[in-house]
Parts: sequence; C-alpha cells; structure tokens
Amino acid sequence: METIRLNIAGREYPLSAAANEVESLRHAADAINAQFDAFRQQFQVDDPVDLLAMTALQLTSSGLDRNDKKVEPSKVLTDDSLKHIEHLRQRIHKALEL
Repeated sequence: METIRLNIAGREYPLSAAANEVESLRHAADAINAQFDAFRQQFQVDDPVDLLAMTALQLTSSGLDRNDKKVEPSKVLTDDSLKHIEHLRQRIHKALEL
C-alpha cells in the first residue's frame, strides 16, 4: 500500500492504495475533475455539492451505458471497496460543510 494525494474538485484527499491501483485512481480523479469543470462552465453552477452529484451521475451513467446493462454496485464492488467509497463520501460531505 502507498499513500497518494488526489485533488478532486479543488480539495485534496489522501488515500492509501495498492501500487497497482494508483494510476487508475489518478485517472479517475482526472475524469471527475474534467467533468466537474465542464458542468461548472456549461451550467454556471458554483455549488460543489451539486456539481459533484451531477458528475457522479454522468460518469456512472456513461459507465453503465458502456456495459449496456444495469449493474448493482454490490455485485461489482467488494465489501472493502464499498466501505472505502462510503468513507470517501463522508469525507467529501464533511469537507464541503466547512
């Protein structure tokens, strides 16, 4: 495991990740930031919570479209991954409340 720092929507998040996951996480953060910025410009919205929600919906929807089927997250993600996502969601929510 190694610790990396990802900047998402202007906030830095330290994460621990397996070495083979680091590049994928960086790519995911880049995709989130690109879509976040595109929505901010397109809709002239400044609320980061709204922009992150729109980004999550867009990226998840496009991922489902590629698979051309409905996927239940619990069948794709491991319990550890789901816990990690929930932890990140809570940290993002807490950070945005400041």
